[in-house]
Amino acid sequence: MTMRPTRPDGDETNKRTGMKQIDVFFSLQSDYCYLLLDRLLGLADRANTEVVIRPVLPGLIRNAGAFRDRGAAEMRYFEIDTVRTAAMLGMAYRYPDPPPVQFADGSSWIAAAEQPRVERLYRAFVAAALSGAGLAFIDTVMRLIWDGNTTNWHEGTHLADAVARAGLDLDQLLALPDADYAAALAQNHEAMAEAGHWGVPLMVLEGEPFYGQDRFDLLLWRLKETGP
Repeated sequence: MTMRPTRPDGDETNKRTGMKQIDVFFSLQSDYCYLLLDRLLGLADRANTEVVIRPVLPGLIRNAGAFRDRGAAEMRYFEIDTVRTAAMLGMAYRYPDPPPVQFADGSSWIAAAEQPRVERLYRAFVAAALSGAGLAFIDTVMRLIWDGNTTNWHEGTHLADAVARAGLDLDQLLALPDADYAAALAQNHEAMAEAGHWGVPLMVLEGEPFYGQDRFDLLLWRLKETGP
């Protein structure tokens, strides 16, 4: 598989053709990444715009220390905000059962040492992104996990079926070599840090970061400001 461009400001081909590349650092664990999904698909349909999905591990794993002191009040607000945002956007939404991240016993913010769901999901996600099909992958797989229609989405053929709807083969994706998998995640984590933020969804246009699904309209404004 060929690696996608790793520079947050886009590759040389896009610069020559006038194509605007938007790198989107994306986690399968994130409610807000899911809630951005339809708008990313619409953005990809714009002329002269390329949306490059760049998988990053869930913050609970990638930056675990940032979550350890979060309390019940923050959790309550988070639950209120995600539900109302989904309602405003007209998106089906339910917190996954189970979530991709496996939590330590008795915790809602601390990831367990073993992450079987994340490891399987992310190997497929990274492989899809490396092949240029990251957007197609999240279009079907994020809905499987987050739209509330499938309990135990990780069992049976649910995941394979969702991947097939994206035009991909789960077994082929899971065959991604360990070295390629680790290198892709390391490059994306480094590029995310260089872009200037640590949270998802993070959209980057010509080196400028836009953090959060609520900054999407600001990104659209900047696209217009920077030309066709």
